[in-house]
Amino acid sequence: MEPGAPDPDDLGERLTRLEAQVAWLMARQAAAPRPGPPRVAPPGPAPPRAARGIPPGVWIAGTGAGFFLIGTAFFFRWAVQQGWLGPGFRFAMGLGAGGVLALLSARLVLGGSRRLGTALLLAGLGVLQFSFRAGAFGLHLFDPAVGLAAVAILTLAAGALGARARSGGILTVSVASALAAPVALGQTGHHEIALALYLAVLLGTVLAVPYRAGSGGAWQGARWTAVLGTWLLLLGACAGARAADAPVLGLLLLVQLLLSGGVAWLPGLQAPPGTPQTLWASASLLALLGGGMTWKHGGWAPGLYALPVLVAGGWNLALVRPARRRLGGARADAGLQALALAHLVLAVPVALAWRWVGPAWSLFALLLAWAARRAEAADPPGPEARGLRAMALALALLASLRWLFHGLTGAFDPGSPGMPVLRAACAEGFLGAGAWALLAGRGGGRTRLPAFLALQVMANLSVAVEVAKGVQALSPARGPAIAFTLVWALSGAAQWMAGLRREGSERRALLAAGYAWMGIAAAKLLLVDLAHADTPLRALVFLGAGGIGMGAALLARKRA
Repeated sequence: MEPGAPDPDDLGERLTRLEAQVAWLMARQAAAPRPGPPRVAPPGPAPPRAARGIPPGVWIAGTGAGFFLIGTAFFFRWAVQQGWLGPGFRFAMGLGAGGVLALLSARLVLGGSRRLGTALLLAGLGVLQFSFRAGAFGLHLFDPAVGLAAVAILTLAAGALGARARSGGILTVSVASALAAPVALGQTGHHEIALALYLAVLLGTVLAVPYRAGSGGAWQGARWTAVLGTWLLLLGACAGARAADAPVLGLLLLVQLLLSGGVAWLPGLQAPPGTPQTLWASASLLALLGGGMTWKHGGWAPGLYALPVLVAGGWNLALVRPARRRLGGARADAGLQALALAHLVLAVPVALAWRWVGPAWSLFALLLAWAARRAEAADPPGPEARGLRAMALALALLASLRWLFHGLTGAFDPGSPGMPVLRAACAEGFLGAGAWALLAGRGGGRTRLPAFLALQVMANLSVAVEVAKGVQALSPARGPAIAFTLVWALSGAAQWMAGLRREGSERRALLAAGYAWMGIAAAKLLLVDLAHADTPLRALVFLGAGGIGMGAALLARKRA
């Protein structure tokens, strides 16, 4: 071996160690999991996700807070009735208990336990609001203005706490407890003006929260609770108002309506509020009802109430352009126009004759249904579509029930006019059927089927009544009943033919309606109409019904 050359034994040993290390690394790499393509879940229902429910402790705390609040209200009333302790001591007890609970709940909210703190806040704020209202209006410890200011400060504090915790539920709880205070601590006698002032201060404070805190426009629960709660309490005040209080109460109703408009639209804030149109429409209708009761208690001429109704209708029409600027589009146009026209139409029965209130309700339902269809036809559908549809459904149902139990029952009274256009029940029935037709159109979701069924009842009864009124002069005894049968048979045949040209659910619905009405007509013909008819009448009726059936079949075959 030459000097300086590496030792062969050393090289072999190094090579052996190197091979062993390489083998160990390869074995380790082979044992490690290799990344592969993403696994695809097998077809089938997705595994259930863990529900983010409210912890049981929150439910227990909320229930306990509600019970504590009810107990506090009963204690205040009982203490007043029994004359126990002094007014100042009772007030101090409520102030101390409510303050401790409110501070504890605020600490929990800011400390991370928002739900538990919100539940306890119901008891704390409720006791404080009860105490201040009782001290001002029940115990007479201080001027009512002090109690109103205290309620406003508590509501503002709750709004600030909710803004800091980014929770609208905190303000909702505050508003709910403030609304419960006058109910739980209601005094005997007439306190309508005091209640209206209290509610005006409460709603004004709720309106101030978004502007002071810079947030809250999307707090739907607080806004809806404040507006609807105050107006429902105001309706009770309007129902029991005295004639001497009617002028002041009417002015307070106007102030309340202005505040409700501010809460609904929140003008001036950067982000547009949610559901302003539906909230404003609800407040407007409740204000119209409360104003009517106040007007009646004031002893003024009933027909003159049409003037405020007309002003309210024009006011809603004037809101169209500001609403466009506020919402950045025309999605509120249809609802405001429908609301304005509804006020204008309602002014007619108020000024002229109350029998036209039924057609006014039906036309109002028709206008709301039209507004809902406009909102649903937008791309994407407007956020007000669901609320407008719900209001249209409710009013259409109310108008239909009134027509069934009032307009339809008097259709064949001896003094009822024979011409359809001269009868309020005629307009009421056809307008109501038009509302149901719009609600049964596309875009109604689950409400399409109930609307379609209501349309069948309203339309077929309305047409049959008017045709029967027309033939009543020719055959007073049997003519109206036979007219009903033939109209229903013709309606069934027409819907059956229309169903043959449709597809999907519309085809099934129209075919089912056609078979149903033709079956009803046949059963009525055999079991009722011809029970005591003579031979010529039987021949005429069977010829007419048979001709309708054959004609429908031939027309359907020709168009197929």
